[in-house]
Amino acid sequence: MQSKKTLALFDFDGTITTKDSFIPFMFFACGSAKSILIFILTFPYVVAYILKLCPLITMKEAFLKLMIRGWTREKFDSVAKDFYAEVIRPLVKQSAADAIRKHLADGADVSLVSASPEDWLRPFTEEFGINLIATRLEVVDGRYTGKILGNNCKKAEKVARVRERYDVGSYTDIYAYGDSNGDTEMLAMSNHPHYRFFK
Repeated sequence: MQSKKTLALFDFDGTITTKDSFIPFMFFACGSAKSILIFILTFPYVVAYILKLCPLITMKEAFLKLMIRGWTREKFDSVAKDFYAEVIRPLVKQSAADAIRKHLADGADVSLVSASPEDWLRPFTEEFGINLIATRLEVVDGRYTGKILGNNCKKAEKVARVRERYDVGSYTDIYAYGDSNGDTEMLAMSNHPHYRFFK
């Protein structure tokens, strides 16, 4: 008899954490004054996105170009580690952390699947010893351009990236945890969907 295999997929922002990480990262990395300037400069993109005149990825790149363009990998890694230790770790829901550890203890393959850039999520996945599937950022000649490489890891892209990483059909049980419409497709691909499960 084939052994039972389990895959557990966790969204990050709002599922594992109590709030989104994007704006806190901007203020942590850029400081208050520059962050306010970034808000002013990107306001037209925000309005265009709200009015459905530009896609989310365009608005997101407008922020990222002002936040991290020109950074080296070494700088990003250093900022990300400090950001995780000082800002993100206190936002992690204990119930979510416990669920990750339980799945690992039960022998499941566990992955974080997030629209946030993998570069500031990596300290979390390294601490918990789980896999990382997230939005990729473009690096040219050793420096970040502020552009997203490929697609934003959201909605159907989450499923595509999970299938790229795993042979989904080989798993008997697939658990998925999410909190927004960006997780709808990932929740639908599982036979154990959990929506806004962690308190």
